[in-house]
Amino acid sequence: MNKKTTMIIGLQAILIVTLFWMLVFYGKDEFDIALQTEKEEEIESLNRVTEKQGISIVTISPAVQTNSGIKTTRVHAATYSGEIKSFGNVVAIDSLIDAKTQYTNLRTESTVIQSTSENNIKQYQRLKALNADDKNVSDKAVQEALALVNADNAKIQAYDQQVKNLLASMKLKWGEALASLINGDNLPVHLQSLLNRRNVLVQVSLPINTPSPEPGSTVRISPINENVQPITAIYISPASQGDASGLGKTYYFSAPADLLRIGMRVNVEAASKAPSSNGIVVPNNAVIWYAGTPWIYLKQGSDHFVRKPISTDTEVDAGWFNQNIKAESEVVIMGAQLLLSEEFKYQIKNENED
Repeated sequence: MNKKTTMIIGLQAILIVTLFWMLVFYGKDEFDIALQTEKEEEIESLNRVTEKQGISIVTISPAVQTNSGIKTTRVHAATYSGEIKSFGNVVAIDSLIDAKTQYTNLRTESTVIQSTSENNIKQYQRLKALNADDKNVSDKAVQEALALVNADNAKIQAYDQQVKNLLASMKLKWGEALASLINGDNLPVHLQSLLNRRNVLVQVSLPINTPSPEPGSTVRISPINENVQPITAIYISPASQGDASGLGKTYYFSAPADLLRIGMRVNVEAASKAPSSNGIVVPNNAVIWYAGTPWIYLKQGSDHFVRKPISTDTEVDAGWFNQNIKAESEVVIMGAQLLLSEEFKYQIKNENED
C-alpha cells in the first residue's frame, strides 16, 4: 500500500467519524423535542372527567383550583313576587301647557266683559226707569243700552263656549286627569310638577292581560341602554293613545325630569300581583352558554364540579331567578369556561378512541 492510498483511507475515516458525530449532535435535539412532546402529551392526557349515571363530573384539586383562578359563591334562598318588564316613552305636553295659557286668557277676557256688562246693566236699568217716568229719556237710548247688555252677554257666552270646547278637546286627547291641569285647583304634587317641568309625562305600555294600575301605584323606569338607578314614576290615568308598537295597554305616569328628556324610550319594571315563589338567584357571572343553552357549574365536595342547565325566563337585578337549584349550593363564578374546556377534551378523547 503506497503513501497516497494510505492518505485517502485516512481522510475517509476522518469523514466518517465527522458525519457520525454530526448525526449524534443533531439527532439529540430532535430526540429531546420528541421526548418533550411525549411528556406534554402525557400531561395533557391527564383525565379529569368521569361519568356517573350519565352525568359528567370534572375533578379539580384545590391546589389547581387556586392556580387556575376558579372561584365559587353560595346562592341563598330568595323570594320572587313577580315583575313585569315593558317599555315606555317620555311624552311632550306642549299642547296641554298651551291649552292652559289659552284657558287663562279666555277666563281673563270673560271676566273683563262681565265687569263691563255689570256697568252696562246698571246703565240700562237706570235709563229704563227714566223712560218709564214720563219719558225722561228716549226709547232709543233705552234700546241702545239694552243692545250693549245683549252684546256683553253674547261675548260672555262665546268665551264660555270656547272654554267648554277647549276642555272637551283636552279631555278627549289626554283624559280627564291630565285635562284638570288646565282648570284644576289644589292639584297633586306629581301633576303640578308637570306644569313647572320638574316632572315629565311617561306613557307606559303594559301587557294586555295586566290589571290596570291603581291610584297612587308606581313603576320603576330607566332610560334604555343607560346604567342608572331606576326612577320611581307615579300613576296618573289610562292613556288615550296607544304605543307606536301597538302592543299592550298604555297608561300615563309622572316621573322626575332629572334624567329624562322628551322622546326618550325607557325600560319599565312593574310589580306583578302573581303569588310569590321561592328559589335562588343565579349570579350573572356564573352563567356560560353552550349549544344555545345557559349552564352553571355546581361545586360538590372539595374538588368535584357538575354542569347544570338553568332557566333565564325570569331576570332580576342580580341575575336570574331559578327554582331547580337548592339554596346554599356552591356555584362557580370564575373559571367556569375552564371547566367546560376540560369536558370538551374528555368528549374529544372518547370520540377518537371510538
